[in-house]
Amino acid sequence: MDTYPTRILTIGCSCINRFQFDVFQALHPDTVHHFVKSLFDWNIVSLIGTETLLQHAVDGHLQALLEDTSEYVVDYGVLLFHRHLPGICFFHEQDIAKAFDDPAQKDSLVSKLAHQAAPFLAPDYEGRTHLVWSNVQPNLPGTVRNVTPWDDFQLTAPRYAKITSLGRQLFGPDTTFTFLTLVADATPEALQNPDVHMLTLPRSADYQGPPDLYAPFLSQILDQTHN
Repeated sequence: MDTYPTRILTIGCSCINRFQFDVFQALHPDTVHHFVKSLFDWNIVSLIGTETLLQHAVDGHLQALLEDTSEYVVDYGVLLFHRHLPGICFFHEQDIAKAFDDPAQKDSLVSKLAHQAAPFLAPDYEGRTHLVWSNVQPNLPGTVRNVTPWDDFQLTAPRYAKITSLGRQLFGPDTTFTFLTLVADATPEALQNPDVHMLTLPRSADYQGPPDLYAPFLSQILDQTHN
């Protein structure tokens, strides 16, 4: 039996990953210890954002960037962004964004983000890390319209190569991945990778997806390790 179980983290693009993780854990409570919450859980992060965040984590700059409140900007009155973290929208921090001139709100944001970023700030782990990425949330294209170009969420072979390389630099060479996408939102070259999976899920106003959408993939991840 492995002393250290595989840990599973999301690396984008949106909160469907967290919803699916939570449903899976509710149905399989003995798997709870595998799932680690992180900065990606409740934010909208394009592939550019994922690459940027991982690169800063690898370079050791991420914590300083998150703590620099002078680099955050509020757009549309309620959406928070960071000048040096392009492609990341702190979507669920709208209450903080509305009162961001208040130093207490800035301190609250920094404290919260630093806590959420912990797995990327201190990535060392004796066990294996598995990173899950998806762009399948049904309402995602409509949600990011006029905020982030949809092209930035399209999985391409160069983006796949860069993100898998950065993930292994950060978490170790044994790091594994699951990419979930739709055929319309990935290039044929990207789809050739064995850990890139095509789903059939129509775009709609839904944001959670069917409750068992990720179950086959999460079960497979856990079957590859000893609990």
